[in-house]
Amino acid sequence: MELAETEITNLHHDPGSIFSPEDPTSKVLGYFKDTGSYETVATDGYSTGLVTVRDLLGVDHPQRTKVKSVWEQIGVADTGNTVLQVVETLIDNGVRALPLVERGEIKGITSQVDLLKELSKVNELASIKARDLMNSPVITIAPTDSCSRARRVMLDNNISHLPVTTDGELKGIVTAEILVHTFIVPASRMTMGSKSGRMVPKFSGQVTGVMNTQPLKVGPEASALEAAKEMTRTGAGACLLVDEQDRVQGIITPRELLRPIYDLRGEAELPVYIVGLSAEENWFDAAVAENKIRRVVQRTQSMRPHLHEVRVNIEKQRGGGNRTRYEARAHIYTKLGGETIHVKQEGWDLLEVFDSLTQAMDQILRDEKQEHEKKPRHGRQRKTGPQS
Repeated sequence: MELAETEITNLHHDPGSIFSPEDPTSKVLGYFKDTGSYETVATDGYSTGLVTVRDLLGVDHPQRTKVKSVWEQIGVADTGNTVLQVVETLIDNGVRALPLVERGEIKGITSQVDLLKELSKVNELASIKARDLMNSPVITIAPTDSCSRARRVMLDNNISHLPVTTDGELKGIVTAEILVHTFIVPASRMTMGSKSGRMVPKFSGQVTGVMNTQPLKVGPEASALEAAKEMTRTGAGACLLVDEQDRVQGIITPRELLRPIYDLRGEAELPVYIVGLSAEENWFDAAVAENKIRRVVQRTQSMRPHLHEVRVNIEKQRGGGNRTRYEARAHIYTKLGGETIHVKQEGWDLLEVFDSLTQAMDQILRDEKQEHEKKPRHGRQRKTGPQS
C-alpha cells in the first residue's frame, strides 16, 4: 500500500490554540465548543501532549482541573515520519492523534481522521470487508438508560461511542463528544454569578434525549473502502455494521480502518549481542544462546513493547584445576528515556549460567511489568478498550 510509505508532512491539521499544562480544562473546553475541534496541543516548552474532548469526559470540576491532569504525552510525530510509523505509534499507544513537529516547532496535529481522509482514496480497501476489521461484540446501551450510566460505561471501557439499542435493534448512538458538550459548561459560556466550568448534576436525563438518531451504518457486505468514504463524507467518528433487521453486528472507527496499514509493519528481529566469548568456547553455540534470549524477551514484549536491544557481556576468571568461572551480565535496553534493565548470573558451567540468565531475565521482566503498573502516572491513565 503506497500510502504507508508516504511522509506525514501534509497529512495534518492546524493546531489552533496551544495550551499550557497549568491551564484549567474549562479553558480548553471553551476552545473546543467555539471551534468544533476535537483535540488540541498543550506544552510547557519541554513536554508536549494532546488533550481531546474524550479526555474531558471524566473531569468533574473543569475549572479546578488542570490540563496536566488529563493530557496524553505519548510523543510527537516528525514531518519526516512515514504514515506507517505514525499509524504504529497511534495504535500501539491507543491514542487518536499526535502533535506534529518540524525542527522542534509544533506544526500541526496528525490524527486518525487526517489519515482516514487519505485512506478513503486507497482502492485496495475495496477488497477488504468491513466486517473483517470491525470490533465485535459491541457494548450497547438502552434508550431509557441514564446519561450518567452512559458516561460511566464509556469511562470504564475506554470507549467514545455507545450504540443505543432496543432488543438489539439500532435506535441511535451516544458519544463522548455529545455528553461533554451537553453537560459540561465552559467558562466562556457562563452567566454572571455562575460557577464556571460546572457540570449539570449527575449527567441528568435519559440517553434518548441526547442521542444521535441517525448514526452512520452500513450493511454486512460493505467494504472497508465504503466505510472509510462514508466516515470521511459525514465526519462520523464511528460506523456501525448492521444486519437486515438493523441489529448491530460490529463497530468500526478510524483506528480499525488503519489496521491494514499497521499490519504492513515488519517483524524486526530483536538485536541480541553476546560479547566476550573466545576461541576456547568454540563448542558454545552463540546463535542458539542468542535465540533463547530473544524468545524470552519476545514472550514479554506484549507487556513491555519498548524493549529494543539486549547485550550480554561474558567475563571469565581462572580457578583452581584449570577451571573457568563465568559471569554473564545482560543489559536490556529500552526506548523509554534510556532505561536499562540489568541481569547477572555466574557459575562454572557456561551452559548453566546462560540457562539461569534467561530464567532470571524472564522473571525480572515480569516483575518490572508488575512494578510499572503500580507506579502512579502523571496525567490520565489509559487502558485499551474493545471499541473506540
